[in-house]
Amino acid sequence: MKKIIILLIVSTLFSCETKTVEVDKVAGQWLIEGNRFGLGYSAGDQSDADFVKKFMDAYVNKDPQSMIEMSADTVKFHPADVGGVFDVDTSNTDFIVERQKNWDSLSRDYVFIMPMKLEGSKARVVATVFNEKRYVNDGTVESINFYERLYINADDKIFRIVQYSRPPNE
Repeated sequence: MKKIIILLIVSTLFSCETKTVEVDKVAGQWLIEGNRFGLGYSAGDQSDADFVKKFMDAYVNKDPQSMIEMSADTVKFHPADVGGVFDVDTSNTDFIVERQKNWDSLSRDYVFIMPMKLEGSKARVVATVFNEKRYVNDGTVESINFYERLYINADDKIFRIVQYSRPPNE
């Protein structure tokens, strides 16, 4: 009888094992008509935020080669200062070098960097807000606030950059 009671106690202990299941909390909603309409976002991975910060630091440090290595073959670029969307050939550094040619140096003060995932999509997006100071070759300084979304594909490469800007509150 003692053996049966001990066996029952032991089997009860092992059958009450707690299992933890992580579930992404989804919030917000994609509102543009199409196949993503109604989908929500969840928090992305910190590694995506770190990857994008490294990419943006390469831009500030005027290191276009590092940016190229972190980019897909073609990057869709939606610049804040020019209307339209441009396909940037990232097989070379020409576009980045041309874009930065009038600046001696850059600095950025980041407000936030937030990785996100859209439901049902393999692409990840990182949203960021920052103030950028451009030290122009003629000695002037430009200060611009940016909201930027950088998209990362399944190959862990930047494939789209969308920018919005406004002058800072001074």
